Amino acid sequence: MKSYLLASLTAMILLSCSAAEKQPEKTIVSDSAQSNQTAQAGAQTLDTSWSSKVTKTNEEWKKILPPDVYTITREQGTERPFSSKWYENHEHGVYTCYCCANPLFSSETKFNSGTGWPSYYAPYSGKSVDVSDDNTNGMSRDEISCKRCNAHLGHVFNDGPKPTGLRYCIDGVALNFVPAPKAKNIHKATFAAGCFWCEEYVFEHIRGVGDVISGYAGGKKDNPTYEEVGAGTTGHAEAFEFEYDASVIRYADLLKVFLASQDPTQINGQGPDHGSQYRSVIFYRTEEEKKIATDYINQVNTSGKYPKKIAIEVVPFTKFWKAEDYHQNYIQNHPNDSYVQQESIPRFMRTKSSVPEYFVK
Repeated sequence: MKSYLLASLTAMILLSCSAAEKQPEKTIVSDSAQSNQTAQAGAQTLDTSWSSKVTKTNEEWKKILPPDVYTITREQGTERPFSSKWYENHEHGVYTCYCCANPLFSSETKFNSGTGWPSYYAPYSGKSVDVSDDNTNGMSRDEISCKRCNAHLGHVFNDGPKPTGLRYCIDGVALNFVPAPKAKNIHKATFAAGCFWCEEYVFEHIRGVGDVISGYAGGKKDNPTYEEVGAGTTGHAEAFEFEYDASVIRYADLLKVFLASQDPTQINGQGPDHGSQYRSVIFYRTEEEKKIATDYINQVNTSGKYPKKIAIEVVPFTKFWKAEDYHQNYIQNHPNDSYVQQESIPRFMRTKSSVPEYFVK
């Protein structure tokens, strides 16, 4: 870990895309986000399977790159803060290397760092960036470059948000942007199967599924609290809700993941959690969903896969109440929690082992 004094270097920092007190260990964090999208200009597709690097002389790069891009990517320059059109870009998609179209960062890991440069907490994949020492300008920093063509991109610091704690501070001039295709078949689903932390974490890793929200459903009380639901007096179950793209994953496939993520024969509970608040429920929104759910449960029952009958309730959806903020993304925020280690993570691994084809690669 390297550190430097901000007070004595303020003027230089403003010109060098840095505002952190320390720098991280040189660990590349993989975050495979979106794929199979059409790239800009060259009509290429996002490619993380490349095996050969792009190598050119400085003269060759100078002939094909705009002057500002050449200065940043080949001469380790730095753009003015707040000058990049990507700084305030909120579209979904992937940021690629201007020089070689290598996928570098997903919009899903982009955040507003307030520094004036586009910032991300993780690269797109393990083949996105390299980290090296940069001791120029009287500072000791970690430089980020494109792993495919060695283009200078910016620097990485250890003052970023969870889950990585890193801030990849990037010169926007070095980037192009591939917008994500507009989803055209979005639906919503609500399930319950014991601890909502566990189920939220599983479904956050399923392809075609958007943000997963932990909450409460199936009861009578408005705006229930965690303590009230836990007491078993509200009729609510710990539930989770999410949007999914039906052009990517079918409702029937979501049910396969749902059953694989639990013991579907356990009545009013999952593992060590007991009570009606931990019951398993499919909350259907349409008659078609009801039929898909009941047909699938009947199919599993007749298959003999389980020694007991499926105990999952299939009931009409009425209302979903979002749980308190500290329950959202609980496993990512508390990876060392004893319940997470003993119950949530093993449950996630069992599910992934059972139905790997539905997980994001």
